[in-house]
Amino acid sequence: MKTQLFAAEQVKEAAALIKKGGLVVFPTETVYGLGASAFNPGACARIFSAKGRPSDNPLIVHVAREDQLAEVAGPLSPQAKALKEAFWPGPLSLIVPKNPQLPEIVTAGLATVAVRWPSNPLAQAFLNECGVAVAAPSANVSGAPSPTNFEMAKSAMLGRVDGILMGEECEEGLESTIVGFPDGQAKILRPGSITADQIALVLGCDPASLIYLAPNEGRPVSPGLKYTHYKPNAEVRLFRSAEDWAGLSLEGHKVGVLLVGSSVPTPPDWDVARFEDWKAYGKALYSSFFEFDRIGCTLILAQLPEAGGIGTAIANRLGKAAGH
Repeated sequence: MKTQLFAAEQVKEAAALIKKGGLVVFPTETVYGLGASAFNPGACARIFSAKGRPSDNPLIVHVAREDQLAEVAGPLSPQAKALKEAFWPGPLSLIVPKNPQLPEIVTAGLATVAVRWPSNPLAQAFLNECGVAVAAPSANVSGAPSPTNFEMAKSAMLGRVDGILMGEECEEGLESTIVGFPDGQAKILRPGSITADQIALVLGCDPASLIYLAPNEGRPVSPGLKYTHYKPNAEVRLFRSAEDWAGLSLEGHKVGVLLVGSSVPTPPDWDVARFEDWKAYGKALYSSFFEFDRIGCTLILAQLPEAGGIGTAIANRLGKAAGH
């Protein structure tokens, strides 16, 4: 398949492909998304094929206007409305009742839909030009790290999609926080840059009450719950301090390491990505995986943050990347 590459100013041309039933990769503030019209079941089926995504893994639908939201979702609960008002546009996805007109392939047969309103200006311009809600999981082959810049998106999806819209590096670099309401109670189904403390403040609840324990069996009620995610080609091992390296068998490995701060010394033959704080670490996590794979690292040592705040989201992604 020939993939057209579009500059940021070619939003109309990229959106025209969506209107024709095509697949277009586009940037958001979280990661690059792989988009198709949410009301074109054939195009949505191509998303699953392009990614190698299991058919029971629901898609997130992206909107940029109230009328697009009404087309995909039913009435919002008071809690969902409060979170929408507080965090949209932004990196928060809400699991809400679906509009019956939305094709079942988008929601994997569930009565709910994951929906969000991105804040990235290019994403908003693209969605407005499409004139329809766009179903868009991350633009990676299933199981691999999500792309957070144009080069990663092109590497993952060239020849698999009809077009790729070039944007800047994603501002957040981690997938959106997902909040659902099983049994009518707000739960964080996937942590992201919008934290439990921020959500609890809006809802007037204890952050601990937002913890969700996903069942081991059955259909996933949200993207990001059931399947392996975020794994680079290199093996990923996690550590909290340099003492955790003691006893590791590193013979024959080309080692890359991700860490925060300057206090931890590393061997001179290791490739090091060092960040000033956890926010910067999270933003560059997937692009660092991509770069370590590119230069041939076979082992990535990734520092684990403490629980809480953005550290919860980073630890979630690292745990899955390490196969936990």
